[in-house]
Amino acid sequence: MLALFASASLAQSYEQREPVRAQQAELDQILAPIALYPDSLLSQLLIAATYPRDVAEAAEWSRANPDMQGDQAVRAVDRMPWDPSVKSLVAFPQVLAMMDERLDWTERLGDAFMGNPTQVSDAIQVLRGRADQAGNLR
Repeated sequence: MLALFASASLAQSYEQREPVRAQQAELDQILAPIALYPDSLLSQLLIAATYPRDVAEAAEWSRANPDMQGDQAVRAVDRMPWDPSVKSLVAFPQVLAMMDERLDWTERLGDAFMGNPTQVSDAIQVLRGRADQAGNLR
């Protein structure tokens, strides 16, 4: 009976570790394209990813108003019903376009951030550390 319990315990332990590794690998894959963004932009992007519909609408607005840039664009969308994080991203139309073109990725990013912001933050720091070790931050 003890042997059966021990083998069941080992199997359970193994099952718990494999999904964690798979989840971490998926999280790294989700975060890799943005991990090196400046913290101020990254924080807005992570929050905005939790509002994918707003992101799509803001990207559409940005494409329709290519002459609006930076603070001027942010002021122009002040009355839009979007989350403030999304409004701030109109200053970065290329970021909004990427998020809109890869809306499934944006949704996964938003889900990951909402589900465990600490894990997301830790994973970003690990990715930044790897980039630094590889000499990609010089």
